[in-house]
Amino acid sequence: MIFNGIDNQIVEIKITNYQYPGNNEGDWDSNWLNIFLNVISNIGNWQTVEASLTTWEVQILINWFYTLSNDKKPEHLDLSFTDSNLSFELFDNQNNTQKKFRIKFNLESRPKSATDVKEYFVDCLADSKN
Repeated sequence: MIFNGIDNQIVEIKITNYQYPGNNEGDWDSNWLNIFLNVISNIGNWQTVEASLTTWEVQILINWFYTLSNDKKPEHLDLSFTDSNLSFELFDNQNNTQKKFRIKFNLESRPKSATDVKEYFVDCLADSKN
């Protein structure tokens, strides 16, 4: 997925592989995915690869954006996951045609030079046509 942020910021999120590709047990370890991030933002540019989401959480994220693309309000405005590397926040602006949301980066999804006193995020504005 490539998200075009406000002010020409870009966030690319891509699944690269399973964290443990040889594990076929069907448990937590066999469902962790390595997530590639490429961030070009007002607060810096960086790339990371980290086991940040499970297969189940990717499906939750897909469903969340599917709901938004159909001009419906999702059950949760904040979407966070088991590993707190990535999260999403929908700003409820009472406008069903345009959605403003924030992609937040934490822990290993931040740049290597990150500090705990600074928040790392990209705000995006989308409508169901984008």
